[in-house]
Amino acid sequence: MRGTSLPGMRLLVLGGGGFLGYHVVTQALAAGHEVTVFSRSGHAPVDGVDVVQGDRQGDLSGLRGREWDAVFDTFNDPADGAPAIAATAALLAGSVGTYGYVSGMSVYAPTGPEVPDETAPVRTAGHETDRLQERSLAKLAGEAAVREHFGDRSLFPRVGIMVGPRSTRYTYWPVRLAGALDGTLARTVLLPGDLDRPVQYSDARDIASWSVRMLAGGRGGTYNAVGPGRPDTLREVLDGCVVAAGGTWLADLDTVVAPEGLMRRRLLGVDEEERPLWFPEDQIPQLAIDSSKALAAGLVFSSPLDLATGTLAWAREAGEPALTDGLFAELEPQLVELVRGRT
Repeated sequence: MRGTSLPGMRLLVLGGGGFLGYHVVTQALAAGHEVTVFSRSGHAPVDGVDVVQGDRQGDLSGLRGREWDAVFDTFNDPADGAPAIAATAALLAGSVGTYGYVSGMSVYAPTGPEVPDETAPVRTAGHETDRLQERSLAKLAGEAAVREHFGDRSLFPRVGIMVGPRSTRYTYWPVRLAGALDGTLARTVLLPGDLDRPVQYSDARDIASWSVRMLAGGRGGTYNAVGPGRPDTLREVLDGCVVAAGGTWLADLDTVVAPEGLMRRRLLGVDEEERPLWFPEDQIPQLAIDSSKALAAGLVFSSPLDLATGTLAWAREAGEPALTDGLFAELEPQLVELVRGRT
């Protein structure tokens, strides 16, 4: 097995055609590494990668008898995650140097500190009423499965809400605000609650480039990788979307700010995945996340403008409608009318 500190890393990506895995593939290729993708489809997400066809929950035979310097695992199935991760980690234990597995900030106990670092208590089976419980316990079980076979050669980025090109719920904002500016969408935009509250997120491109560097250096450990590493407010994030779309400031648009209490009542029954990101939701129990350890290890967060510019460019090229043609598109004008007192 080649040493993982060499610049020409051989990287195995378990699932590279979706969101974060895709960005890891492209970042690794850009850095000059050799990339193999393991997928059910057997199709290469981009040119220049080797593809092994198989199934995480079934056929792993294509991975036998091969060696890589590192592996990056994005598996995220709460029901069968731990057994699948354990099987893959056991198979690769003698043929891979460092194992990177994507975990999440939701693993921290809601009853712990408001700003947890990596030493904060994590969830246990006692938090049955928390709706993130199943996913969070699955993530912790995945971490344990990797650690059992790789020990200190395990890398666990605990990410936040993932945003960036190829996402959906954040993409709503640059697409929606661009449409308000150019007149292709309704000019009055509904905004949620307090625009000066801080927001947490992880740009997938930032996580990908940092993870590739960590794996290339053979570095393991558990790291909170939740941005933005600065006190960004929702207003600043949306200002970045406006500027990316060719405008000046959010304040220049015709906007209606809805109280979050009203939003919560009107959005009952609308799944969070069908809402624009940062509309009233309860998936972040912490006030913030302490990512100073990852920052010290070289993680760099993009600015709101960089995030919006890259995401809008991708959405336009891909013809991605985000959520602007879905359920919320029908609900937004009703809420605008309600807030303005016309109904």
